Amino acid sequence: KLKDEKHRNEKLIFVIDEFPYLVHSNKAMASLFQKGWDEYLKELNIFLILCGSSISMMEKEILSYESPLYGRRTGQMMLQPMKFAEMMQFFPELDMEKAVMFYSILGGTPEYWKQFSDDMGVIENIKENVIRRDAFLYNEIEFILREELREPKNYFSIIKSISFGKTKLNEIVMEMGIERGTVSKYLETLEGPKIIKREVPATEKHPLKSRKGIYIVDDNFFNFWFRFVYPNKGYIEEGRAEYVLNEKIKPNLNAFAGLCFEDICREILVVMDVRGKMPFKGGEIGRWWNKDKEIDIIIKNDKTSEIMFCECKWKDNVGFDVLEELKKKADFVEWNKEKRMAYFMLFAKSFDPEFKKHSEENNILCIDIKYIENFLKQKIESQRY
Repeated sequence: KLKDEKHRNEKLIFVIDEFPYLVHSNKAMASLFQKGWDEYLKELNIFLILCGSSISMMEKEILSYESPLYGRRTGQMMLQPMKFAEMMQFFPELDMEKAVMFYSILGGTPEYWKQFSDDMGVIENIKENVIRRDAFLYNEIEFILREELREPKNYFSIIKSISFGKTKLNEIVMEMGIERGTVSKYLETLEGPKIIKREVPATEKHPLKSRKGIYIVDDNFFNFWFRFVYPNKGYIEEGRAEYVLNEKIKPNLNAFAGLCFEDICREILVVMDVRGKMPFKGGEIGRWWNKDKEIDIIIKNDKTSEIMFCECKWKDNVGFDVLEELKKKADFVEWNKEKRMAYFMLFAKSFDPEFKKHSEENNILCIDIKYIENFLKQKIESQRY
């Protein structure tokens, strides 16, 4: 069959999924592929794609200098979880509030979304599809980390600490009780497969050298699992999942979703900027904080000295108090303070009608859940043509 391909005008695309499984079954597999490629396949009109879900194995067996296949790749791509807008293309009829909650829990991994039912409520889905001992998602994170990492116990402790708000290096060191250098190496390892990421305030001039860096869990389901499942596995294994649901998850779920809502708002803001829906062309975008103040999102343009301050509230009837608090916090941001043009934007489930009218009259942008729903539908429609 492959011999015939040599004379074809069209390139044959040959995809092997889960290549690490082949390597597990035969340690010489990478060498065999190298021999086959060098002696035969590279002369054919063929495009070979090797895929794998184990990042460590893909790096070791294909990308590393020691790999027999080293130097033969023409490119590589690490697939990322889908963004909220991308997930909505597969669930266009899903209620937007439920969609935000689902995304806050599951992130952008399609396989995880397959475990949830559109016909069930958020709490019922968690009960049946996350904290049930035989559920696919119950041990999913544990399986992934044990495959990817050595000494998983220490990594589990670090991710749990970050998930519970210990985001600064010193806080993690104190929580772990081990040397700073060792913790730094663990954090660096977790950054590789994008389990965690380091953030600095968006106004920092030298982000890599900044001492204001914090660490956050970079995947929603990892964050949910380490926040609510991992620390409560003892209760769940005892058959007390109902207790975990009612006492640990329900009282904290809305606040947890609020943090994830910020990421969705940032995503929407980027699309708005690309479409020219902003009062200025944006540049750097991210969070801002100092010792005791925090702003959910800022977007700025260094050339024009324009800046947008954004607050994200996962609640209804947001009003004047949130705007006034945002303006007060904006005064603490020193970036181009003497010459900047400042704008303000609020995201929320819904807004107080009187406040919304005031905002429209005073060029304050208010983005509610209905706007986001319509905005994403327009995005989906535009991509069909």
